[in-house]
Amino acid sequence: MKRQRKYHVKRNHSIAISLIVILLLLPAFSIGADSTMKVYSKLPSSPEGLCLDSKGNLYASMPHIGQVVLLNADGSYDHVAWVPSKAESGKGEVFGIDVDKNDNIIAAYVEYSKYMPLGADLMNPHHPACGDINVKRSGVYKIDAKTRKVTAVATRADGWPFCFPDDVALDQNDNIYLTDLTYSGVWKISADGKKVSMWSDDPLLNWSENSLPMGANPIVIDKQKKNIYVATTTIEGRIVKIPIKEDGTAGVVQLVSRGHTYFDGLEIDADGYIYAAEPGISQIIVLPPNVIGWNALTPRKVIARGAPLQGPTSIVIRDGVLYTANLSFGYPEDQKNKAVVAIENFTRD
Repeated sequence: MKRQRKYHVKRNHSIAISLIVILLLLPAFSIGADSTMKVYSKLPSSPEGLCLDSKGNLYASMPHIGQVVLLNADGSYDHVAWVPSKAESGKGEVFGIDVDKNDNIIAAYVEYSKYMPLGADLMNPHHPACGDINVKRSGVYKIDAKTRKVTAVATRADGWPFCFPDDVALDQNDNIYLTDLTYSGVWKISADGKKVSMWSDDPLLNWSENSLPMGANPIVIDKQKKNIYVATTTIEGRIVKIPIKEDGTAGVVQLVSRGHTYFDGLEIDADGYIYAAEPGISQIIVLPPNVIGWNALTPRKVIARGAPLQGPTSIVIRDGVLYTANLSFGYPEDQKNKAVVAIENFTRD
């Protein structure tokens, strides 16, 4: 069953007006004049997830067809796998991807429910799609680095109550942290998929009565593997930091930055600079390290804005080049720029 993508609710006028208000209230920002953008890869379907393996290979997921591909330097791509299988193509969507210590690709997948066309209410945790007993495949999958065989790590078929798996990040022990856009929280899943718990559902991850009714979306772990960063798909986009305590549980959630439009892409570099994609305004920003506070209306720098960006989502950085995926949500099919975009010569400060 074909369903609308997760941002369908933003089409209504109230959300458009709210976005305009947020833009007017944003703190001062600067625009990097030296950065350059180019299309790195053109794809047959709009991409969303990006990840790098230990060798620097760049992979992309195409949610609408359930395919993961390897992107080549000449702009071509090689098929890697269908998630969960080619037979399931078009019956769900594969979103965020990451790699484990052995370069196996870990992917978040949502199977369509017959209840999904009910619209904006999908983002309510009491939506009937969350309890649809016919949905078995939503969850997390692994693509073997050598054989490219796809296996389920943890899914609803195992009894785990995922509703809208969205993005993944892995720690040094290959524990998987999975955002759930509907439940507005972060699941923690052991590498073998046998242990699953709601790791954090802090109110800062959730939507409020006056916000876009979506929650935790892009997730990334810092290079020291000590802190999880999550951004929200809410009218006022927030970025939060969740320390990983010594016993593996979630520490106190800290607000890193607020006063943004909604997010769907997040990355952090070795120096702690935070990069985020705002698809509603086709913009990539960078924030300085160590930003914490309830008044975190931090000046942000715009790295890139406008074409060829078109609803950018996932972000990765390789050899000083930032790559982002154009989901192109809301555009007519024949006008979508189904591409991964490379941004070069950007500065962080």
